[in-house]
Amino acid sequence: MVKKEIVWSSFAKLQLENVLEYYFIRNESPTYSLKLLDEVEDLLNTLSSSELIGRLTSNKITRVISMKVYLIFYEVKDNQIEIVSFWDNRQNIKNRKVK
Repeated sequence: MVKKEIVWSSFAKLQLENVLEYYFIRNESPTYSLKLLDEVEDLLNTLSSSELIGRLTSNKITRVISMKVYLIFYEVKDNQIEIVSFWDNRQNIKNRKVK
């Protein structure tokens, strides 16, 4: 299978940045944030060649894949995969928005 380009929506990018910044400040070190970023990149590398590994959400367009306590919501386009949300499951579900 051909690898698809991964693109991030501005909303998803902001969510990821907020999580990374939170752990950087909380831990007073970039170690965990960098480890988390590596794990995200590894998962997205797999996703780019296996786009259907996530389960379909109720809207039948968006897919979701779990990564520990995080959910990555994405949509498959013609030649790319768009990350539409990066959700920390420990947050209040009422705050969750997917695009």
